[in-house]
Amino acid sequence: MKRRDFVRSGVAASSVLAVSPVLRAQAGFPNKPIVFVVPFAAGGGGDVIARLVAKGLSERFPTGVVVENRAGASGAIGSAHVLKSPADGYTLLNMSSTYAIQAAVNDKLPFDPLGDLQPVMMVSRDPVVAIVHPDSPIRDAKVLADMARKNPGKVSHGSAGMGSIAHMAAEELGYNMGVQLLHVPYKGSSQAFNDVMGRSVDMMFTSATFAAQHVKSGRARAIGISGTGRSPKLPDVATFAEQGYPKYQVVDWKAIGGPKGIPPEVLARLNRELNEVLKMQPIRERFESEGTTVLGGTPDDMLKTINADIARWRNLVKVANLKF
Repeated sequence: MKRRDFVRSGVAASSVLAVSPVLRAQAGFPNKPIVFVVPFAAGGGGDVIARLVAKGLSERFPTGVVVENRAGASGAIGSAHVLKSPADGYTLLNMSSTYAIQAAVNDKLPFDPLGDLQPVMMVSRDPVVAIVHPDSPIRDAKVLADMARKNPGKVSHGSAGMGSIAHMAAEELGYNMGVQLLHVPYKGSSQAFNDVMGRSVDMMFTSATFAAQHVKSGRARAIGISGTGRSPKLPDVATFAEQGYPKYQVVDWKAIGGPKGIPPEVLARLNRELNEVLKMQPIRERFESEGTTVLGGTPDDMLKTINADIARWRNLVKVANLKF
């Protein structure tokens, strides 16, 4: 064998040896637990959805799925952790509408919200519900608007942080009403809820998934819900459209993403298995009982949703002259 041929064959062999472990890892995916990172505190709507999906995926992946909460900076801390992790499919981000909002309003994120993201799959879509303490004088949208006009910047609402879906849902309703509300940010919706119950803040906006259990138990009262029709889970709660605000159609979606560069075979497997999880009867029944729409679909479907939401929230910031 000529020396040149020997060198070429040696390089080829070393390349095979170098690549083989990667290929074997992809073929054997998963061979260790997958981590679902929730970028907000435990107990909120996104956390509930993540744990439900994780339980279903664990039934299909014997290696298991672990849910990890990394709260702070309106989800940016948890998002940055995932998007800077190895792109091997083992560290995934449980995203919500807040991700697209942050991409729209925050130009100092420690990551590129589109360039660093690999969409995996949409999970669900929830109408947004405004809830208050059961003894609150705010009975409906009319009372809220009247109070806010008489007391500009005094009627308060809690959220999971600046630029969260709960924050922007309130800003959009305030814009539609022509009033100014006072924003009180927290690290998670569960913390905001505790202060609504403690009467430290007047109200909060949250997903139907989170709100339904508390409204049905009598711990909270809902004054309105987004959407064109009432939620089967909260049939007595009038939509904001019914109450005179037909343009108010805010939704809180949930999705799963990861760092850019996940191997195509791993991405396809994750998407396929997660779509199957959403077909599981206990999960569909749980979602539907909460008035949540199950989505699923392809990574491209998810990317289209994110891009549309970024444009939508940028427009609200402009027309409502919001400051961050």
